[in-house]
Amino acid sequence: MKAQPLITRSAQTPHGAGYGFGLTTFVAGLVLIPFSVLGFVAGKLTPRVRTPFADPLLLAGSAVVVGGGFAPFAAARSDLAEVFAAMGVLAFGVGGFSAAMPGVILAVTPKSETSSAMSFNYVVRSVGYSLGSAIGGLILAAGTGPGHLFPDDSAYTTAALVGIGAMAITRLTSLALARRRSSETNS
Repeated sequence: MKAQPLITRSAQTPHGAGYGFGLTTFVAGLVLIPFSVLGFVAGKLTPRVRTPFADPLLLAGSAVVVGGGFAPFAAARSDLAEVFAAMGVLAFGVGGFSAAMPGVILAVTPKSETSSAMSFNYVVRSVGYSLGSAIGGLILAAGTGPGHLFPDDSAYTTAALVGIGAMAITRLTSLALARRRSSETNS
């Protein structure tokens, strides 16, 4: 689930919809500042704790952090500070995840194939972002009543809960990968 568009769209929704802040596109773009800053910070911190064995655990931890960013967005969107906080937590998780993924890929890729593997990683990330955006858009469209311009506030909650579910699956998959890698190295 791609959270940034959901959060900025929610922030741009006019007060007349019963939620939202009625922000202009420019001001709503400022909501992305915590995402940029904390994603950068996480990307810089992650290599300091990376090892070939820790990368799947970093993915699992990052998935927990991203899910932790979806949680406040699902529960509380009545104050702009809550929106900034959710965006910051999401960013830290996404930044950590993005920084750890190449290590996971390169640990199992022959050196002669690293360029192809990293290109494939980029394609998969792009497809994942597109899929997340499409699912978020579908949830918001399904939550928009006939004749209404904006989805019900509950559609944003549903989208955030789907994001939490996706991160739970990601965490379990990452832990399974870590367990598998651990058993391979101990054999």
